[in-house]
Amino acid sequence: MKKLAPTIIVAALLVATATAFAVTERLKLEDSPVLGTRIPALFSPKLAEARIGFRLRREEDIQLDVTDDSGVTVRHGIGTGIFNAAFHQFAWDGRNDAHAIVRDGRYHVQVKLKDEGRTIEFPKSIVVDSTAPTIDLTVKPRVFSPDGDGRSDRVDIHYRFDEPAYAILYVNGTRAGRSYRKKPVGIYPWLGKGKKPGVYQLALAAQDLAGNKAPSTRAFPVVLRYVLLKPRYVTHGPVVRVRVSTDAKKVHWRLAGRSGTARPPKLVLPVPSAKGRYTLTVSANGHRARATVIRRK
Repeated sequence: MKKLAPTIIVAALLVATATAFAVTERLKLEDSPVLGTRIPALFSPKLAEARIGFRLRREEDIQLDVTDDSGVTVRHGIGTGIFNAAFHQFAWDGRNDAHAIVRDGRYHVQVKLKDEGRTIEFPKSIVVDSTAPTIDLTVKPRVFSPDGDGRSDRVDIHYRFDEPAYAILYVNGTRAGRSYRKKPVGIYPWLGKGKKPGVYQLALAAQDLAGNKAPSTRAFPVVLRYVLLKPRYVTHGPVVRVRVSTDAKKVHWRLAGRSGTARPPKLVLPVPSAKGRYTLTVSANGHRARATVIRRK
């Protein structure tokens, strides 16, 4: 009899396994009482609720729960009660049973069928993201001329986020645009179109896929200029030395009836021998600047 005991135990285990397998296969063949499930793939509890919808094939006494990725139930009874055969929708605010926002991560929705003693888990999960992206950036060049000559025509904002996100540009504190792509690393160009020469403050914000928005960074000053001169220059001799800020390879100048071309940034220009004030005009790529030259004996 002792020799038969192990055999009997093994046989009993085999029968139990076969029975469980048969029950499982029968349940698979049955039409699921829950169908047409709808849940968002991603959401931020700080901005919205997750709409959870499904259709019941027949009247059921249910309880709708949310579990974390390890199977622990974090929220019980989002929906509970007897519901008829129809489409039903419930809202989850992204909080646990203690009414605190759950940690960022993946969560699963389960429907308990109380009369049948079954639990059905939705085939898709929900990712909770309530953390705004971080921003790291550099801005260059700090001085540019959008004149189309291929040299310093724009400002490039090189950014790096800790997750895929849209880049949002602010110019002088006003929103000026958003990137078309949601990338963790990229370049946002500012062309300065339609802007007058001057100093502009550029800053960047970020908005992730769940809608969380990181506040804009500190402002980075950039100078838009085509041809830049000092307001006036004073000389006691026959020439005046002028420093011009431009990215053009050559500039045209006109002073006291004389004109010519020169290479920036340093110009040495002839001045009339007579004491007085003269107007200097320097132009490049269709843009010009004026200054006053004072000749003193």
